[in-house]
Amino acid sequence: MQVYNTNLNMFKKTLYALIFSAFSIEAAYSQDTNTEFKSRPKEFEFTYKKGDSIIALKSPKIPNENNKIIFQGKTPYPIIFIHGLNSSSETWNATTDYFDTQYNYIYGGRFDFCLNADNNNTLANKNFYPVSGADIAAFETSVIEGDYYTVNFNVKIDGTFDTDVLSNQAAIAKQGAALKRVIERILQITDKDKVILVGHSMGGLCSREYIQNSENRQSDGKHHVAKLLTLGTPHGGSNASDSSLAGFTGVDVSSEAIRDLKETYYYSGEKSHFLFGGNETQDNNNMNDNSSIPDFYNTDINCNGITNESSIMGLNQRPLDNLIDFSNIIGRITNAFGTNITTDGVVAEPSSKINQYYPALTYPAKVFYFNSGYDIIENHTELPGYYDLIMQGLDEPEFKELAYQVDINKEYNGYATVQENTTSADNDFYKIVVADAVTANIVVQNFGTGTGSILDNTGTLVGTIQNSNNGAINFSRSLTAGTYFLKLTTNSPTAASYQNPYKFTINATLNNQSTAFESVNFYPNPVSNILTVENASFEKATITNLIGKKLKEINASDLQNTQSINMSDLSEGMYLITLEKENQLKTIKVIKE
Repeated sequence: MQVYNTNLNMFKKTLYALIFSAFSIEAAYSQDTNTEFKSRPKEFEFTYKKGDSIIALKSPKIPNENNKIIFQGKTPYPIIFIHGLNSSSETWNATTDYFDTQYNYIYGGRFDFCLNADNNNTLANKNFYPVSGADIAAFETSVIEGDYYTVNFNVKIDGTFDTDVLSNQAAIAKQGAALKRVIERILQITDKDKVILVGHSMGGLCSREYIQNSENRQSDGKHHVAKLLTLGTPHGGSNASDSSLAGFTGVDVSSEAIRDLKETYYYSGEKSHFLFGGNETQDNNNMNDNSSIPDFYNTDINCNGITNESSIMGLNQRPLDNLIDFSNIIGRITNAFGTNITTDGVVAEPSSKINQYYPALTYPAKVFYFNSGYDIIENHTELPGYYDLIMQGLDEPEFKELAYQVDINKEYNGYATVQENTTSADNDFYKIVVADAVTANIVVQNFGTGTGSILDNTGTLVGTIQNSNNGAINFSRSLTAGTYFLKLTTNSPTAASYQNPYKFTINATLNNQSTAFESVNFYPNPVSNILTVENASFEKATITNLIGKKLKEINASDLQNTQSINMSDLSEGMYLITLEKENQLKTIKVIKE
């Protein structure tokens, strides 16, 4: 629920002055092919006009014929950043620019939605363009395979940036419906099974609306969210946005978003009906927030086109999946007496703690605090720019039940971060699924002081715990088919540890891999069309991508020459080719250009 824009930051600085003186890519894709986009000029995607200035928007770097880069994802799952009230995707630039330079992350692109596409504030729906009267319009943007993405609701009806129709003050129900489309497309683009959501303020409630509303499930009935990190999110509501400062921030106190974000309605005294349930009637005793009626442009909380429904189920009344890794970042400002107080100036504790409303979570949310030593008004709007805090919140799961699944024979980044208890070690869990008996070799570099181990599906240690040696861990385990967990423990992380990620790879060799393939040669590599294989008369060849998805299976009986594999029909990228003969296997890695 970001309620302050650039103008307010200027206002804050002025006020402070007064007080103290008297922010491997393979190919470019469009968004979800099942979504019909509303047309707009292409330049609207990359720039916007503010006054007399043309301002560039953060955009992904699209490869061309002379700049071919094979995308190698550095995280187990792609990250999606979602902004708050009266804000935009640009609020994340300080953090994501840091990710680009420090970790060499690849920006996958921005997803643009106008959430009031019919410019009618009195009616609400979750229909998508081109349905007549639809509130939600998606605009096509350049989206590529990347490490992270952003969602943007700061969009006008014509697709230009900087909304004038309350799109970024629209109902949270509509935001959740849009996020469903985003996640659907990112899963397609990245070929990953899950995503990580990072929501600032109202963006955290957008994330929860997606997760907790069964209408937003993907086609397989799952939400596919591995982690939810919220920054200054009013899980219990906030009344700050319709205060006397609203005029400075551009917030419309009659908007759908303010209606949903309320902690309590001023006159009727009820808790937010979006968060805690209630009916959609607005009168002197229901949803009465002002001295005149109506208070809000509409009361259609679930945006189903039907008003005055009773017994609307609140977000905090819905079940919450226990197998999501939750983290909360909470700001605390300094009051006039120099003391940190339990509010970020917009959202107060305990509203910013999801554990307050779900005390029975099997794995309670981790909580990280930002204690501001200079802000006496608010630090709520600053939270998206503190990448050190965000890296703490993005810490990998510390329980095997929540572990991120990783692929064999692929390098990943991992991060040691200071935990809630600053003296505690940082435990990171990764999940491995083994289809056949293998010898797994675990290689960890740039690790510092700590340990590594393999656990089976019951949590039982396989072999012994391995200590790091000069910042490296290297050990092997024989594993039968099944599910296993790699546990990496950093003994004493520091506040700066996140800046230098450790890198780990789980290399696996099938135990029945024959020495008959030891002298195999293959060329050319990279290959354009035909891959020649020497010293291996294979019976079958299976081609998979780097995450194990089978793309092609070739039987020798179908080939004129078992020494050759035609790869002309595959797109550019890196592939694994497994050669088989008499139950003996050999896997080779090939780059297709």
